[in-house]
Amino acid sequence: MARLRRVTVPGRRSFEYVSQGKGPATLLVHPGGPGLTYHYLRGLLRLANAHLRVILFNPRGVGHSWAPRRPADYTVPQMAEDVEAIRKALRIKELHLLGFSAGGFVALEYAHRYPDHLTSLLMCNTAGGAEEVVQSNRMVLGAASPRQRTRLRELTRAKAFDSPEYKTLSEEVFRPFQTRFLSGIHPDWKATRASPLVYRTMMCRTGDEFAVDGTLAKWDGRKYYSKIELPTLVLVGRYDFFLNASVEMDQRIEPAHLRVLSHSSHMAILEQPKEYLGAVREFLNDVTGD
Repeated sequence: MARLRRVTVPGRRSFEYVSQGKGPATLLVHPGGPGLTYHYLRGLLRLANAHLRVILFNPRGVGHSWAPRRPADYTVPQMAEDVEAIRKALRIKELHLLGFSAGGFVALEYAHRYPDHLTSLLMCNTAGGAEEVVQSNRMVLGAASPRQRTRLRELTRAKAFDSPEYKTLSEEVFRPFQTRFLSGIHPDWKATRASPLVYRTMMCRTGDEFAVDGTLAKWDGRKYYSKIELPTLVLVGRYDFFLNASVEMDQRIEPAHLRVLSHSSHMAILEQPKEYLGAVREFLNDVTGD
């Protein structure tokens, strides 16, 4: 198992990370949530070799990485600046940036801010902005049973977002689009930890799982699509709630290449690990020429 390390960047900010393999190419992986540790993405470490270094890290406020005190400091643009600071500190020359789910928002923002520092972009199980998250949430809610929708409305009116019933019911409604093909708890998912503070601050401040009212609410990276000229992989599961968003991303980013895994939902890396890693490996081989 890769050893946990720390990297310190200007401002006395330090971030936890694990690394495997050697350069010159580096695949830097930004986990999602927002607020999840990197552990559920550990399978990507298997891509490491003598020519490719794979780095997974915990973003600000996650795990034991540096945590700002102000909610206003948990934003997509600030997290993109963290990526740049980490790139400099680790002396990454050839950067391939993979953003998973909400990590894809940061990757997209980084691609806009620092296109000259990127070799390729991997947008995995993600969307282009808050509006698409809201749309996907509506789709998920629309697929719920009448009983589930009625009870969710009642709990929402009562603002019972912290109740065990609301949490359980929300998980049930999302499951067909998030972990449809998983039976039991995958070891990498079991090892993953969540930061409720980061999640609530960025995604749903009130606790309403079907609203986006955190710092993400006004962020929209779709305006960057037409300017992206990097080789881009768009990878998504057939039953992912971000499928439509991924299709639009592929259509609007000219050099993008879309891969849809037929037996997967949002946690495609855990549902179809062989196919998932194969898609990423094939893309990186094409880009790096290895």
